[in-house]
Amino acid sequence: MTAVLVLEDGRVFHGTPYGAQGETFGEMVFNTGMTGYQETLTDPSYHRQIVAMTAPHIGNTGVNDEDPESSRVWVSGYVVREPARIASNWRSRRSLDDYLKDQGVVGIAIPGTRALTRHLRERG
Repeated sequence: MTAVLVLEDGRVFHGTPYGAQGETFGEMVFNTGMTGYQETLTDPSYHRQIVAMTAPHIGNTGVNDEDPESSRVWVSGYVVREPARIASNWRSRRSLDDYLKDQGVVGIAIPGTRALTRHLRERG
C-alpha cells in the first residue's frame, strides 16, 4: 500500500500508511524530540496539527498508560520516518501503530522527514 502527504503549496511526499488509514487535514508542523512521542500526541497544543517527527526511530518503547499529557490524542495526523517494528519496553501496553489506529489518527511513514522539515522551515 502507498500513502501520500500533500502540502498546501503542492509538494508531495510518498510513503506507506501508518496508524489509521484515511484522509486528514491540519496545519503541518514538526517536532525534533528524540523521545516523548506519546506526550506529543496527547499534548493539547498540537490540536488539529499534523506532526512530523524528525527523529529516525519512533515507537521503539510502545505506548503505556502512565505517560499521556491528557486523556486523548489531539493531533490530526502523524508523520514518521522509520516506525519501530516492535515495541520493546517493560511499560509498553501496545504498539504505537495500534494506538494510532485505535485513536483514528491517520499517519504516514516517509523516508524524507528531513526534506519535509527543511521544506517547512523554508516555506512554512
